[in-house]
Amino acid sequence: MMVAVGEMSWLDVAGRVVIGLLGLGCVVYFFKSIIRVGVLNRKFRDPMAFWVSRMVLAVFRLYIGRMPGARRRGNDVLTWYWPCAFMAIIAAWFLLVMLGFTLMNVAVQAEPSVMRAVIASGSALSTLGFSTPETQAGELLAIAEGAIGLFVVVYLFTFLPSFMDVIQERGRRVAWVYDRAGEHPCGARLVLWHYRNGRGDSLDGVWEDWEAFFRKFAEARSFLPILSLVRPVKPDRSWVCAFGAFLDAVALARTTVARPAGTAEICLQCGIETMENIHHAMYGTPIVPRRDPALAEVKREAYDAACAALAAAGVPLVEDRERAWQDFAAARMAYEGQVAWVAEALGDPKPSWPAPEEV
Repeated sequence: MMVAVGEMSWLDVAGRVVIGLLGLGCVVYFFKSIIRVGVLNRKFRDPMAFWVSRMVLAVFRLYIGRMPGARRRGNDVLTWYWPCAFMAIIAAWFLLVMLGFTLMNVAVQAEPSVMRAVIASGSALSTLGFSTPETQAGELLAIAEGAIGLFVVVYLFTFLPSFMDVIQERGRRVAWVYDRAGEHPCGARLVLWHYRNGRGDSLDGVWEDWEAFFRKFAEARSFLPILSLVRPVKPDRSWVCAFGAFLDAVALARTTVARPAGTAEICLQCGIETMENIHHAMYGTPIVPRRDPALAEVKREAYDAACAALAAAGVPLVEDRERAWQDFAAARMAYEGQVAWVAEALGDPKPSWPAPEEV
């Protein structure tokens, strides 16, 4: 039975105001979350999307670790991760909005009971309209909630294709690197492939093309934790290894190959920023940049062997090899920590250079 405002005590009024504000807060948080994920191109990590996706990942890892044979098929199982995580985030948004409008229905006494308020909220959010409150305040809330339900549907139809496009484009880039640098990608092999096939002069175009890709990848910052776990088409390949090998190739071209380094420099900076964004989005442990070349993961012997192979293939190299090594080590240390951390977090092989005799 509805109670007139004049018949309620000030405690009842205060309680309903608090309940209404809590409901409004849920709706406001929903809009903040969905805008962070799909609209703002900033280094925002939406807590709701992140922790929902982490809970889904925990379920997948539990399954992979406990079920017989699942560990062997881990990559195949993880193929289902991103659609499950995406649907879980959508479900969390719906539940948050439904909770918010349920509280507001209770606050304005749009329905005689909490359960009826829940049903009315679900009816409006799903746009089915099978249970609309009879009060004017309840009807106004139903209109607003129905509009939000339609907004989420439109959001899905506009956001999902662009998300899929990023996944497919990353898959093409991974295949591009593996097809040129072998099943154990190495930056030196990637540069060698271009010169051995008479395409050394086209490297500037390659750097510009990858620069555009890195910038496009940055637009998906809020979904980088999910994107990071999406496996390539061939599950035995690693996008981390591919990205690391490509950045090594760009670093070599910028510091060691005797040619204008303008496009390589820009591409390298975009690639470093991309790895930093991925590391940041995955709540990676802080990495202190190292300055001493002796601490670089790529040792001088491997670098010299790569330079010898490049020179044998006719690649023009800078004359000051010591300065080139110092510059290369400094460039690589700007991203090798992030690449190594992400590889370990994903259970992928850590990108590394081959032994000198394997170049």
